[in-house]
Amino acid sequence: MSKVNQIMTPNDVMNVASGAPTPWNPGDSSEIRTEKVVSRHRNFTQEEADKLRITAATRKRQAKNNRQAYQALRSIESSDAADQSSFRAYQTTVARTTATKKKADVSKAKTLYNLTPAYAQMGYSLGASHHDAQLKVSEYQALYSDVSNRWS
Repeated sequence: MSKVNQIMTPNDVMNVASGAPTPWNPGDSSEIRTEKVVSRHRNFTQEEADKLRITAATRKRQAKNNRQAYQALRSIESSDAADQSSFRAYQTTVARTTATKKKADVSKAKTLYNLTPAYAQMGYSLGASHHDAQLKVSEYQALYSDVSNRWS
């Protein structure tokens, strides 16, 4: 299917298909919380305290891993943004140079269209000359045939 007459709209440009946060799609704002908040004082059992120490150690390792992973993701995002910026600059150059090339093509086509009457006139004139030459040849052939018949 051809993409003729498909015009880019502001929505096409502003669409963020990746689900990245935007003013129109702020994303998840929920808190990161491993344990429920203790809103009132309470006494913990030894078993609860041991379990919380294990959870705290596990969560500390997870937090370190998450920090490293998010740092890597930030780096990837920065690289993606630089790559996209370079690619869009390339696309802009291609669009601009394509328009320049098409402008040259249109100029050539206009020139050729404007030459059409002159070429038509030359063709008509050449056709008329060809016709006149053919008549002369036919006349000479008839004359030669007539002369040739007299001498035979």
